Amino acid sequence: MRLVRRSLIGVALILSCVTVSRALADTARDFTSEIHAVSAVAACGAPAPAVYDVVTVRNHCRSVATSVAAWKAKWLAPAKPFFATLLEKGYPKTVVYPFGGGDLLSALAVYPDATEYTTLSLEGMGDPRPISTLTSARALRPALAKLNTLFEMNLSWAWNTTIRLSIDSSDTRGGLPGILALTLVALDANGYEPIAARYFTLGVDGKITYVTDADVAAWDAKQHDAARKPTNSVQAGLFTNIELQFRAKGDTSAPVKTFRHIAANLSDDELARSGGALAHLDTKGSVAAITKAASYLLWKPSFGKLRSFLLHHMVVMVSDDTGIPPRYSSPEGFTLDVFGSYRGAHFDFASREISKEMVHLWKERPHRHLPFRFGYYDSSGQSHLLFEHK
Repeated sequence: MRLVRRSLIGVALILSCVTVSRALADTARDFTSEIHAVSAVAACGAPAPAVYDVVTVRNHCRSVATSVAAWKAKWLAPAKPFFATLLEKGYPKTVVYPFGGGDLLSALAVYPDATEYTTLSLEGMGDPRPISTLTSARALRPALAKLNTLFEMNLSWAWNTTIRLSIDSSDTRGGLPGILALTLVALDANGYEPIAARYFTLGVDGKITYVTDADVAAWDAKQHDAARKPTNSVQAGLFTNIELQFRAKGDTSAPVKTFRHIAANLSDDELARSGGALAHLDTKGSVAAITKAASYLLWKPSFGKLRSFLLHHMVVMVSDDTGIPPRYSSPEGFTLDVFGSYRGAHFDFASREISKEMVHLWKERPHRHLPFRFGYYDSSGQSHLLFEHK
């Protein structure tokens, strides 16, 4: 009997260990410490831990401060009161930004009172873990130099290309993912701090499944060199979709807000094959939308599913000319207001027919000054903005 009992106890202990192991494997991996380190060292949102070379970080943060100050003075200063007036009647607290490339900087500026922000694009967010290996000046200096160039460009320019963003998000060989760093700069520049971070995948039903330690171990074991190569297609990998929670800096009583970035191809064909992104968006109810420099994709018949989602869920949308054309939004009851000047699409690959439609829209509306650039210029180098609302 004693042998039987001991055997049963042993089996119970083994099963208990297996259960605990499975529970740990199913627990979401917390990336908050890595995000805090990237925020401090690369985005200069807090004092850097002592293990990082002090002089290198200090010099980098001086450059970041200069770029952020220029962005605030030249863009945010005129844009903030403009959007406050434009949106004075209010808007849904959930923001959706397709083709956004992780552009939290613009989303926060346009919709500062929202509580949930989702950007979607071909590019992934990137792996934050290399920050732990970049403590010495020799390792840190070139990594931060790359980010400085990226920050200067993005804080002074209104858009970027998919291939450039793909490089910035995937270059972790001796460096840090640029889109992630820019996201953290966006938080700090708007007075926020990250408080929690997780990565996730989406099921076909749109349900979020958080990345676990077991997922990370399996990913690391496979040596994903191909996943780090820049591409004009949707990036695949473990570190493409991120969820960041953030709040006003230094205020523990401030409401917590959520930012998610989803790497997805939003064309009709791809959404038919893998519709997790659209299924996820469908759970959000009414939204405030934004897009810019979106390669005129919302003009195309092949992006009808996303366009239909926006037309049936958005209450307001702020965009350049790459937003939703009047032929689609007017029949759905939207009022269209225009700002700046518009004489045609900036790029020749845009639909000439819809470009003429946009030109007519600007001609028939009263001219309203736009004191900053938002997305693409028009064909004559002029700034413009389209506001669609119900």
